[in-house]
Amino acid sequence: MSENAILHLGLLGLLLVGLFGISWILQKGRIPTILGFMVSGLLAQFLPLPWLHEFFPLIGEIAIWLLFFFVGLEYSPEYLSQLGRNILWPALIDLGINFGAITGIALFFSPPLEAIILGSALYPSSTAVVARLFLDYSRLATAEAELLLGLLIFEDIVGVGLLGIFTPLVGGKALSWLFLAKLLFSLIAISMVFWLTHKRLIPWITTRISYSTENSLEVFLMLGLVLGVGSLGHILSLSGALTAFLLGVLIPRESTLHLAAERNLGPIRELSIGFFFFSLSYQVGLGRLPVGEGIGWAILAVLLKGLSTFWAARAWGLKKRAAFRAALSFLPKGEFSLLFGALSQVWREVVWVIVLFSTVVGCVAFAKAGEVAERFFPRRNA
Repeated sequence: MSENAILHLGLLGLLLVGLFGISWILQKGRIPTILGFMVSGLLAQFLPLPWLHEFFPLIGEIAIWLLFFFVGLEYSPEYLSQLGRNILWPALIDLGINFGAITGIALFFSPPLEAIILGSALYPSSTAVVARLFLDYSRLATAEAELLLGLLIFEDIVGVGLLGIFTPLVGGKALSWLFLAKLLFSLIAISMVFWLTHKRLIPWITTRISYSTENSLEVFLMLGLVLGVGSLGHILSLSGALTAFLLGVLIPRESTLHLAAERNLGPIRELSIGFFFFSLSYQVGLGRLPVGEGIGWAILAVLLKGLSTFWAARAWGLKKRAAFRAALSFLPKGEFSLLFGALSQVWREVVWVIVLFSTVVGCVAFAKAGEVAERFFPRRNA
């Protein structure tokens, strides 16, 4: 091994130590660590580390697959079936206002495909940020928690589906009947593969693997499955994030595979999140950050998200105070926004500014949501 390769490994080690230090400091202040990863990725462009340009395309892609595998792991078929139909109307309100309105406005400034990509980027809230905030502030027992977690699930499913469509389009594929036919064939093929996996392969594996806290060999199986299905997504001209997400969904909760994934890949979850936000931010052009344009779109996105969430919460049956608290708790953008932004040369830097701005504003709003809701809708004296 060359001395340069050894030096690169040492520099990578220092980078990981630095990311740990930033994350540790932010956690102490209840600040989402993704802000540290994003800013670190942007500032890393100043460092004399040209080898990062070769390192992160592959590692960043693997981080995306792992991240979406873990997202899917939380949404087993049994869990999704318990959502019920009552989440559909609030979810459609959320989709119509945030995706539809943003896309419609963007059509005045960009071509249709770019407008739809921006709408897709600004539609979902960040599962990583919102879920972490609910845990940090111990608000999982509040009236709005079930609604917002249900909306996050719906947004994730829609987002993964849109990724499967847009990834081959922005990869140079022309929109034509032939393309649509190939896309339909790929979706049917991947559906059959995962249906057979869910019905045959996973039950066969789970009956032959006995879960043990002393055995770590399952890490080879789980990591191999994620890398294999991620690659399969690209082979079928779909998104690796889509196939990795589906793999996570198909693993039943409380099964030996689920327990093995949680135990053996759990530590990799934080690593994948860090590399995901760091690598996508490292690709953002620091010298051409459209701060004004990004903040303008971010303000619009935050206002629409707050409005739609309040309306959705009322439609779901929450009282005005709880609905207002929900509206202030659902503002941060995150992983899906950056991923869609990375698909576009037009909106990449704009979306990065939007995610940073909305996450900062959203975290402050979440922390103050209860207090502000009480002021706007005070409790009546008994």
